[in-house]
Amino acid sequence: MTDISLKLSAYLDGELGPTEHADIETLLENDPDVQRAFEALMDAEAQAMSDFDAQLTLPVPLELIRQIKDTPLAPKPIAKRPMVRPIWGLLAASLVMLVLGGTGGFLLGMRSPEPTTGWLGEIADYHAIYSEQERHLVEVNASEPEHITAWLGKTLGMPVSIPDLSAFDLTFVGGRLLVARAQPVAQLMYRLPDGTVVALCFKRGGEATGDARSFETQSINGFDLVSWSTHGGDYVVIGPNGLPNLAEIATQASTSL
Repeated sequence: MTDISLKLSAYLDGELGPTEHADIETLLENDPDVQRAFEALMDAEAQAMSDFDAQLTLPVPLELIRQIKDTPLAPKPIAKRPMVRPIWGLLAASLVMLVLGGTGGFLLGMRSPEPTTGWLGEIADYHAIYSEQERHLVEVNASEPEHITAWLGKTLGMPVSIPDLSAFDLTFVGGRLLVARAQPVAQLMYRLPDGTVVALCFKRGGEATGDARSFETQSINGFDLVSWSTHGGDYVVIGPNGLPNLAEIATQASTSL
């Protein structure tokens, strides 16, 4: 993989510093070869996800079932804080857990696996990491709102605005770019006076449903999420479990986008 390919991959994963991030954006705007390389990288990641999904439909080999059945169960490990892992590590871990979960159900009376969380599960993983950051909470801080909306809007291919949530004592801190299910995701970060971080994340998707909004609330990995889809976009507001007014925050955000 060439140096520019490595930098494009890091750019896609939101791992570049401000200077390198700006350099890559300049190249993407002015260099057709870099643009084609970035598009090829996006296509490759989407294909990899598709191939991974196809693997999940394969039956569990009988020999593997026998090996798992004959292997003594290890003591349950003490829960640790989430760690940043490469995307391929996450995919491999997910595949192992799916095989173990499916086989365990076969051996223990066909117990149903836990429901998947889709892109919201990835948002919860990101929030667990970034919400604890101080200096690196965002890629672009709140002093550059025009740049944030233009950059994220161009990357997502949809209009981006920054909702005013000051009525809930939330101060806009800045934004960053995430990737979930091989799609770019905008993340706008807000902070309460006590330091609690609340994020508004969104991506292209859903249906152009006009002003109709159907809010769904769920908890994932210690966070509460309120999600909805409208105007061809999927949106979610995420904060710690039990945060008051999260539904009202989501409602206010939805009317400002």
